Amino acid sequence: MAKKVVALYIDDVSIRLLVTNGKQIRKWGEVPLELDMVKQSVVLKPEDVAAKIKHLFRILKIKSKKVTLGLGGNRCLTRPISMPQLPREMLEEAVRREAKRVLPVSPEQLYLSWKSVPAPEEKMLVFLVAIPRNVADSVFNTLQLAGIRPDLMDIKPLLLVRLANDPTAIVVDVQASGFDIIIKAEGILRSVRTIAFPDEKVTWHSKLSMIQTEINRSVDFYNADNKEALLAPIQPVLVSGELVDAVKQSQILSHKLHRPIIPLMPPLESPDGLNPNRYMANMGLILKKIQPPNGSSREINNLNILPTVYQPKPISLTRILLVPGVAVAVCFLLFLVLLIHAASSDISETRRQLNPTVQLLQQKLVNRQQLIDTIAEFEQNIDTLEVRRGDIAAALVNLEMQSEKLNGDLAVIINTVPDTVSLINISNSKTALKLTGRATSEEAVLSYLSELNASERFSGIKITSMNRVSDQRVEFKAVLNSED
Repeated sequence: MAKKVVALYIDDVSIRLLVTNGKQIRKWGEVPLELDMVKQSVVLKPEDVAAKIKHLFRILKIKSKKVTLGLGGNRCLTRPISMPQLPREMLEEAVRREAKRVLPVSPEQLYLSWKSVPAPEEKMLVFLVAIPRNVADSVFNTLQLAGIRPDLMDIKPLLLVRLANDPTAIVVDVQASGFDIIIKAEGILRSVRTIAFPDEKVTWHSKLSMIQTEINRSVDFYNADNKEALLAPIQPVLVSGELVDAVKQSQILSHKLHRPIIPLMPPLESPDGLNPNRYMANMGLILKKIQPPNGSSREINNLNILPTVYQPKPISLTRILLVPGVAVAVCFLLFLVLLIHAASSDISETRRQLNPTVQLLQQKLVNRQQLIDTIAEFEQNIDTLEVRRGDIAAALVNLEMQSEKLNGDLAVIINTVPDTVSLINISNSKTALKLTGRATSEEAVLSYLSELNASERFSGIKITSMNRVSDQRVEFKAVLNSED
């Protein structure tokens, strides 16, 4: 009998649902999200998003409450870590120590998942996935309000790379707010990067420039660390998202990269009316659920990153034996009552023996309640600390985005300088960059600033001073206002 799977995918802009029997798609649907509902994968309005999920389940007439869950890769961290071979009982502590060393955020603020695969020279490669706790907690709080129970979870970059059949692949997924770059080599996931666009109004010209730069940077970084298994110059780039329908832009990017650009093929046959490109992450969830791992020790597709605290609780042996144990206890009590009635002379003695036991039990119950109250107080304090940690993590992410924006501005300023212009000083304020430089002529200054303006990275450029100090020398100052 074909296995039914309900795949739910949530990102900052929409909720998408795909239902299959085996590999046959039965139902699908999507609802958009307002801008203030989900931001950088954190659900800001859980009640509203839960209502959207309920509405989608209702219009598609889906009664199942168990789902396979996918999230965007925004703010999630991934790292391949090389480690010596370790016994199983030492591996978890070693991975957590290494995570604390290589991750930019404290592991206490993250939910960690990992999968180890063999590596040469008696080493092992651990692929680490870290999800900010405030991201996961906000999503699972929302799902609880919607009455949904996930049993498996993954992030979009890992789902997309699963759809690349070749053991070595470069996958790029482009969305309105940013793009993901995933590199897989020899069947092992090597690199996952998520880059945000400066804003949603950025032009295709600027988008392609960023994508080209980041792909080359990712490939160069990989090749520098893996000289024995370099990515070939003709290795194609598999694309999904907005680039699939943007044929002209794909051709331009292919020309800039000197690599073929190929759409990532959907793994499931699409019925009429379904745009498979909108549901590639859902399809990755479906395959993860219905296809067992291929048996390779290098396979990480069976990694379930659902935090342990949110995984379904297994049925314990204690719960299984509880009902028959209660029944035996009841029968024993009945038998005891009969004995008491049959031997009335022993009642007083039995009561005298039971009284200390009852008092001791009452005292233990009082102590137990005190312990419960103390634990509840500790849990409340922990929740408060977790919220504060989440705020700090969000501030760090925002700082990193600002740093990337400033680095991009400086790169444009420096790379655009012609031979006729030299920069003496670059200073930065909150909203502007100030340039001081020399040039051979006023025309050279104006030409250079026109090139900067054409880059569309600055909202305004103003020359604050320009003085000719000799026949071949002009000194100038200019202010470059940054885009918000």
